[in-house]
Amino acid sequence: MKHYLFVALAAGLLLGVAACSNPRNDPPGTATQRAYDRNMGTNTSGANPTQSDGRPGNPPGNAAERAYDRATDSNTSGAYPRNR
Repeated sequence: MKHYLFVALAAGLLLGVAACSNPRNDPPGTATQRAYDRNMGTNTSGANPTQSDGRPGNPPGNAAERAYDRATDSNTSGAYPRNR
């Protein structure tokens, strides 16, 4: 009898944990990939489609290169052609 009680308890716990995780609300990629995307201006995780290469919302280069360009008035990223 104890064995059945244990199995029922384990099944109930597993169903409860499964009910808590909702993949529809979880953006694509891992947290590390999304953080990388935010910092580099990329879309490796798939969570930021507006940052995909060639899209109007994403200028050339990554965020670090554009920050360098703004600080030094250069155009290493290609986002600031007026700074040649």
